Amino acid sequence: MREEYSRHYRRRGFSLVELLIVLSVVAALIAVIAPIGTNVLRRSAAVSAARDLKTLSNALSNRIYLDGELPDSIKELGRNIDSTSFGAAWKQNEDGEYSYFVFTNREVDFESVSEILTDSRQGVPFGIDDYAFLEDGLEEDSLYSEVIYYSLLGPDSVAPLTEFGSSFEEISSGLIQLIMDFFENRGSYPRDWADYRYDDLGLDKASWTPPVDGVIYKPSGRLLRVIPDSDHKFIFNFLDSSDKFELTSSYNWDLIFNVGDDSSDTGYWYLNSIEGRKVDISTLEIVKAE
Repeated sequence: MREEYSRHYRRRGFSLVELLIVLSVVAALIAVIAPIGTNVLRRSAAVSAARDLKTLSNALSNRIYLDGELPDSIKELGRNIDSTSFGAAWKQNEDGEYSYFVFTNREVDFESVSEILTDSRQGVPFGIDDYAFLEDGLEEDSLYSEVIYYSLLGPDSVAPLTEFGSSFEEISSGLIQLIMDFFENRGSYPRDWADYRYDDLGLDKASWTPPVDGVIYKPSGRLLRVIPDSDHKFIFNFLDSSDKFELTSSYNWDLIFNVGDDSSDTGYWYLNSIEGRKVDISTLEIVKAE
C-alpha cells in the first residue's frame, strides 16, 4: 500500500529534467518575443515623433504661405503636440522668402524617423544665429546637443550640420581643403595634438569633438582621420578588392586620408595606416550598428 502510494506520488510531480526543459522553452520564447516587443515600441515612438514633426512643419508652412503671417507660439501649430519636446525656428531671407525648420529632442530611433521623413536630419544644426524661435517650445539652447529636425522645404533649406555641409563627402572634402589651405598659407601643417587639431584650423572644438551623423572627424596634421561612433559602422571596399569590410569603433582603427605625408601616396584613403590598404571611398556606407 505504501509502495503504491509512493509510486503514485512520484508520477504526479515533475522531474528535474522536465523542469529544466520547461524553463529552457520559456527562456527561448522570451528571447524571441522580447526583441520583437522592444522593436515595436521603438518604432512606435519614432512614428509618433515623425508624425508630430510633419504636423508642425505643415502647420508652419500653411501659416506662412497661405495665411501670410507668422505664429507667435508653437502651441498655435498643434493642439495635441507636447511643446516641451518640440521647437520651431524661422528666418526671412534677403529675397523675402522664409526658411524654417521644426525639431525635437526626443530620444527616438532616427533610422525609423528617416524612413518616414526622408528629408529629416539628426545632429546639431550649424549657422542658426539669425533664426527666431517660436514661444512656448524648445529654444535655441536645446540645439546645443543632438536633435532631430525637419522642414517641408527640403534638406537644403535647413541649417546644415557643419559649415561644410551635412554629408560625409561635403564634410571630409571641406576639412581636407582646410588642411591644404593651412599648408599653402603657412608652409607647414597644423598640429595633430588633440588640444590643437581643431584650434589651428579655426574650428570650434566643442562642435567637432562629438560625432556628426555617426562620424567622428579628427584632423591630424598632414592627415584626416575619421572613425564611426559606437552606434554606427563603416562598410566599404578596398581599391584592390571587391570584398566588403565592416569597420566599427571596437576596432579602434581609423580611415585615413593622406593630405601631405610623402612617405606614402597622397590623395588616397587608407585603413588604419597610410602604409595599409587603400580604400575605395566611393563605396563607403555609414549605417547603424546592430
